[in-house]
Amino acid sequence: TEIVSDSSASDSDFEVEVDESPVTLFFTKDGYFKKITPQSLRMSGEQKLKEGDEIVQQVESDNATELLFFSNKCQVYKTKTIEFEDSKASILGDFIPSKLEFEQGENAIYMADTKDYKGFMIFVFDNGRIAKVPLSSYETKTNRKKLIKAYCDKYTIHTILHVKEETELLLKSTNGRMLIVNTASIPAKTTKDN
Repeated sequence: TEIVSDSSASDSDFEVEVDESPVTLFFTKDGYFKKITPQSLRMSGEQKLKEGDEIVQQVESDNATELLFFSNKCQVYKTKTIEFEDSKASILGDFIPSKLEFEQGENAIYMADTKDYKGFMIFVFDNGRIAKVPLSSYETKTNRKKLIKAYCDKYTIHTILHVKEETELLLKSTNGRMLIVNTASIPAKTTKDN
């Protein structure tokens, strides 16, 4: 038996074409997600939502984007925009905990989109603490879908933000005081969950 390799076959024969079609991403307070094309968005009316739900994030993106859904159990679930069907304003969309097989009682509370894992995740806790974690901390070489200990579980989370570059945040306390903080003054954590 003789094994002959085909030297005429180039690596480019196996390249997968990436769909970079523009889409608008919607994420709601109750954990529903919609990916809507510009054409469908232009023709659509009001967004259909469950009673009491509201859109908390609306992001201009494309089908080549990676998505990270942070949960209330300090975990992050990774997926790709292309893995969701195009949606319409007239339907509720995908319920993220079901679609990404969250644990029982676990809810999605924030969505981050990225192509290059640049920037930072900012975690603001109820006790006033702030943590800054490089988004690159969530990049994996394998296709792992779930990362545990995505952020500190010692305190109750109040707000999560993805900042693509250093910026200023306006923090407001329960007694009405306000503080402007530049994210560059917050030291980045070397571990995600401290």
